[in-house]
Amino acid sequence: MMKCMSPRTLWIRVLLITGLHAFLTLSFSPFVLAVPFAAGERLVYNITWLGINVGTGVLEVKPKESYQNKEAFRIISTARSNDLISFFFPVEDEIESWVDANGIFSYFIQISQHHGLRRVSKEVLFDQEQHQATMVYKGKTRTFPIPPRVQDSLSSLYFFRTLEDLPIGRSVFIDVHESKKNWRLEIQILGHERVTVPVGTFDTIKTKATVQYEGVLMDKGDVYIWFTNDERKIPVLMKGRITIGTITATLASGDLPTRVAPHP
Repeated sequence: MMKCMSPRTLWIRVLLITGLHAFLTLSFSPFVLAVPFAAGERLVYNITWLGINVGTGVLEVKPKESYQNKEAFRIISTARSNDLISFFFPVEDEIESWVDANGIFSYFIQISQHHGLRRVSKEVLFDQEQHQATMVYKGKTRTFPIPPRVQDSLSSLYFFRTLEDLPIGRSVFIDVHESKKNWRLEIQILGHERVTVPVGTFDTIKTKATVQYEGVLMDKGDVYIWFTNDERKIPVLMKGRITIGTITATLASGDLPTRVAPHP
């Protein structure tokens, strides 16, 4: 029987592996990063499978707030299936991450998932001083050790966007805590490409991340992400292969505090 596909497959896959804790042997000590995004940024994606539209994904940055006496962004990701797919297999997911406004690392993530008849709700608190992650899931609390300045599956995407030096042909690495474990993953910088999406044509940086583990609704394999080749590094295109085809997320519209103009 053909495995039922939700639009979240690529969505979570991308969020799990886009972000960066260290560039080659460079270690990050506490300092203020040049943050390329701001409150009010809202990116809307069309998600397709085998060329068929299956849903919509949204990435949104809320205004800075105080989180445990520290200034933080509240970043929200949502993924929903369209009416046709929802008739057979409804998908409605929301991820909310509290991210340090200066260092761009995670303090807290809350995940709510609805996939068909399956519903999952969990949250993870990251103590970046004691280097511990505390997960609450199904009424149980568990604690895990984490490396310094670890990322969650959503904050990693935004941390990646702060990087300024991405040499072609080199690899970068990410520390992320997901699914009760810490992972160190390689991301390859493949080259520069001009791509066209519904909002325009952009010069981009093409990357490939090799996923060595199973995350939420994803298989092992490679994911390709195209980021605008500018100070914003907006993900405009994402592609990943699964057992029964290719999932693609394409930037369809966006609200940016300072607009990044596409090429004419």
